[in-house]
Amino acid sequence: MNRRSRTRFKTDLTAIITCSDSPGVQTKARLADLSVHGISLIVGNELNIGSAAKVEWGNAMFVGELIYCQPHGNEFLVGLKVEEPVYETAKK
Repeated sequence: MNRRSRTRFKTDLTAIITCSDSPGVQTKARLADLSVHGISLIVGNELNIGSAAKVEWGNAMFVGELIYCQPHGNEFLVGLKVEEPVYETAKK
């Protein structure tokens, strides 16, 4: 049973993450899925839970908090809780 209150959309887009605890360091990521209030990403290295992070892809940018980082094969699955709903934050 899925307990999520919002629909999640599967994707496989490439993105860049910048974390507040590593300013200037950009990490490549793949978007696994996204919803109105969050994004799941797959990254090659472990990121710190609780860090503020910015995720960018194409003309879109999202800011939020990393709420989980768990092993995913040889990579890590990271969850970003966004401050603004995804559909309202795309740059024009």
